Amino acid sequence: MSFLLPWGWAWLTSGLVVVALYLLRRREREEPVSALFLWERIPPDRASRMARLRARFDLLLLLQLLAVTLFAVGLAHPIVRVPRTAGATAIVLDGSASMAATGRADAALAEARRLIGDSSGPWSVVVWADPPRVLVPRTANREEVLALLGAYRPTLGARPPLGEALALLPSGFGRTVVITDDPLPDPGVEIVALPALDNLAIVAFAARSTPDGSGYEALVRVRNDTDRYQDVQVAVHTGAGTYLGSRLLSPGSEDRFVFQIGLVQTSLRAELLPEDGFPWDNVRYAALEGGATVRVRWVGEEDRYLWAALQAAVPVERVGSGGWDLTVAVRTELPVAPPGPLLLVGAGSPEASLGEPEPAGPIRGEASPLLRHVVPEEFRASAVHPLTLPPDATVDLWAGDAPALSHWERTDGRRVLLTLDLPRSNLPLTVDFPILLRNVVTWLLPYRPRPTLVVGEAIELPPGTEVSTPAGPVSGVWIPDRPGLYELRGARREVIAVNVPYEESLPGRVAVPTAVPISKTLADLTAWPWLGAAAFLVLTAEWGLARRRGV
Repeated sequence: MSFLLPWGWAWLTSGLVVVALYLLRRREREEPVSALFLWERIPPDRASRMARLRARFDLLLLLQLLAVTLFAVGLAHPIVRVPRTAGATAIVLDGSASMAATGRADAALAEARRLIGDSSGPWSVVVWADPPRVLVPRTANREEVLALLGAYRPTLGARPPLGEALALLPSGFGRTVVITDDPLPDPGVEIVALPALDNLAIVAFAARSTPDGSGYEALVRVRNDTDRYQDVQVAVHTGAGTYLGSRLLSPGSEDRFVFQIGLVQTSLRAELLPEDGFPWDNVRYAALEGGATVRVRWVGEEDRYLWAALQAAVPVERVGSGGWDLTVAVRTELPVAPPGPLLLVGAGSPEASLGEPEPAGPIRGEASPLLRHVVPEEFRASAVHPLTLPPDATVDLWAGDAPALSHWERTDGRRVLLTLDLPRSNLPLTVDFPILLRNVVTWLLPYRPRPTLVVGEAIELPPGTEVSTPAGPVSGVWIPDRPGLYELRGARREVIAVNVPYEESLPGRVAVPTAVPISKTLADLTAWPWLGAAAFLVLTAEWGLARRRGV
């Protein structure tokens, strides 16, 4: 220990003034008694020398002298030399989504403060996120570094290669320390690995068409990264309903949930219970290609019963021009088959020509996804159009020996042909007719999974479209910063799903010890602030004791 201002010891002489004032103020107190003769015969106590000293010097005086001594030492500015890591230190803080778990960011900041306190500086801090950013530029001011660390906030995205974060560091740093919960194998720098936390996560979520085309199924894979058994519950919300499942997962295991969900909307959401310290991977989102409403181009005769059944089956709207999703031709002859999905109701096309109506026989059905949940034997019709079907067409419904409902595919779209004469049938009056049309539209317009975006991933929006976000509409290039379902507005309205990166839910890798040479130096630590604080506490205690004694 050394002293920058040795003359500060002169303050100790003020202790003599404190002692002198104390002795001058010290007097024996007079106490009134009833009679002096009662006390005259009592022999006086011969107090010991130590007792007499204690009577002269009590605790108040000692506290005052201690405060004077602390002030004197503080005025001398003592310097304590402590060993610290030598050289400039660069700190890389992991800013990926997994660091947003409860307590993980605080643990990273605690490690960063420890590194700053144990090193001599200068320092610089970089956040390893996508994109990486400089949190603290190079500085030798320890207080400035500690203050700027408070701006550290993990993102909900992934992290780029470590080299992109290291490239932001200025030259001249002999020591680089990476603080992360998922250390890289052999990174070439010093690693501070944070301890693993318990986590329950949805590590995969997708929707797909069933093999027979009769509907859709949602697949959810759940992982239990805890040290105990977990009773997990999974809910899939489709907009048309909610599907629930539960299972008991052993520690460190995964399991898959499969939900048969039938007709779906353009977006789905999966939720996992119970919640844990990282809730961002307990909810996942998926989107399907196609708009929330089917745009229909109507060709031929009007049929309000058919249109009402279509509206009851799926959300539809008529369009006269522009883009459409489905062409519906009613009791007409198309000279050219239009591109895209086509529903023919008593209508012909170059691919399948119709004849004049003939008496219809009993209606019977085949095993077909178009007849799912439909009882064809309840249908009645008095007439059916004879036709010539393409060789690859499949007959789903028969009226006697004549095909009543058929489907086939072309490179430019799928086709469904209903040859029953609707005005002379009971189909518009049955409850199964909207179900039949729902199955037909589902087959004609199969939803396909839309690629899922992750937080922090840039997407270039098509011209004339914008994304509706909580902060307002965004056009051009959009970089989502939160998971969720976002509406894409343009010629039609679609849905985009954004998730936290799935790899952020996987357990972190085990840190491999790396031998990094670290040199030490002696750093000067000033002690006068602590001595001043101690003197203030001593004076406060002396004041409280004096008030208690009534001095």
